Amino acid sequence: MSTAAPERGYVVGARYRLESVLGEGGMAVVWRAVHTETDRKVALKLVRPELVRSEVIREMFVREARVAARIGKSDHIVDVLDAGVDDTLKAPFIAMELLEGESVEARIRKGPLPWPLVADLLEQLADGLGQAHAAGVFHRDLKPQNLFLTQDRKGAPLLKVLDFGIAKLSESVQSSATQVGTPAYSAPEQLGESWRNLAKGRGKTIAPTVSAGTDVWALGLIAFEMLTGKEPGAYWGATTLAELPVKIVLEPLPPSHTRADPALLPRGFDPWVARCLEIDASARWPTPRDAVNALTPMLRRMGSIPDAAPPQHVRPSIPHASPRAMTGPPPGTAPPGQWQAAPMHAAFTGPIDPRVSAWVARWRAELRTPGDPRTFAPWPVMFLPRVEQVPRDARLALPGGVIVTVADVITSDALRKAMGEERMIYALAQTPRLAYRAALRSKRSGGLVDGMARGLKALESLGGLPQGGVLGDPAFEQHYEVWAPSPHEARAAFPVPLRQLLISIGFHGSVERFPGAMMVAMFGATRFDPPELDRLLDITQRLLALAP
Repeated sequence: MSTAAPERGYVVGARYRLESVLGEGGMAVVWRAVHTETDRKVALKLVRPELVRSEVIREMFVREARVAARIGKSDHIVDVLDAGVDDTLKAPFIAMELLEGESVEARIRKGPLPWPLVADLLEQLADGLGQAHAAGVFHRDLKPQNLFLTQDRKGAPLLKVLDFGIAKLSESVQSSATQVGTPAYSAPEQLGESWRNLAKGRGKTIAPTVSAGTDVWALGLIAFEMLTGKEPGAYWGATTLAELPVKIVLEPLPPSHTRADPALLPRGFDPWVARCLEIDASARWPTPRDAVNALTPMLRRMGSIPDAAPPQHVRPSIPHASPRAMTGPPPGTAPPGQWQAAPMHAAFTGPIDPRVSAWVARWRAELRTPGDPRTFAPWPVMFLPRVEQVPRDARLALPGGVIVTVADVITSDALRKAMGEERMIYALAQTPRLAYRAALRSKRSGGLVDGMARGLKALESLGGLPQGGVLGDPAFEQHYEVWAPSPHEARAAFPVPLRQLLISIGFHGSVERFPGAMMVAMFGATRFDPPELDRLLDITQRLLALAP
């Protein structure tokens, strides 16, 4: 048999000309191809050259074509159009409808999906699986990678189930053939006879064969990952593949709210997913449709993240914050920007991103859209541009009475506006214990404007302004430029442990110190996006812990 790898332009099965690779898996490569007679574009799955001799894989390909014929046409299962074996490559192939879009796995990597979309996709998944199960076919390898998100003719989200290559027909299921599937989504009945016997010795029942419940198990995990944006296997908390069976079979089922931000999950999700993940398949939801019908009312009840207020204001309570802390430092320090209701304008008029709503709930923050530029006006910054607009900001309380405002700001710097770099994310931490006046920023350019600004500062220095050496720490000042009224105040504001922290984490941004407050910005962080906000809050808290 040939082991040659096909190239672009090769005609498979004397009728499909290869154009480009769409994706690769452990067993096959999927090509964009075109039928030489009809010009129809297809997705052509072709066994890898090094695996063409494997009878098991060849049988999987034959089975996938047969299973598709048995299930019949479904709006939610990818159409298999043709199958065969290429005479030259001796490799089996399957021609499928060509889909435009992305896998659910790729969509989850971007963050949690909105609840209404999750409800729609799960209902479509239940439809597809219901048709397959009615035909006596169990998928057995359901995972976000095997679910494809495209659009119907009206532009609405459309889910397609892919890869029935390891599917089993109900009348031919054998207990010895259950060890197939992706580990993170494998039900206990797919783990093999040894785990079945081990569970039995502990009073637990594992079914001897796969069933509709096997797909229900995977559906529960997929729903969890859609709602939380978590990676495969995150529900089990395993760090290695060897740990997975132990956690699935031997350890108590973890409540879902301990594996992700509880604000991302609807009330009632814990018992729902727990029933999906029963060790005994007979105790799970009877069918995917039963499972989905039980969950979707929870997702559609709010239509968004739980406990979210109307889109323009989200105001969960802020614990442990005294009235004095909420209004800033005591008299005698720099006056803080007051948290006042700003007049509504068109700075941010769209609906709140569900991920931002979840972030607000997790931090118990107060979100304003738009925010108030006056919050930042009283602080005389040295390196950071002045704030002109605040499309949105959020205020939250940290331990020790520290109030932090994180804001999506538009600066008033004309050069930044000309270069399209006027948008930044600031964190303003207010606490009476902060003293001293000093500022620093990394010398590594934070964009074209920062590079030009540094050049202008260097020219000013030639005119007599002091150059470097403020801290007397050449190793640190090689990476950061520092300003303070005096070297003593600079060293007091930025002690050695704080400098060591900035170097060790490779901090790239600016820190401004004032009596009563500190402002932090990370260069490159320009979006009011939960991962960016969390990183900014993390560095702010670590700096506060070391600041005198």
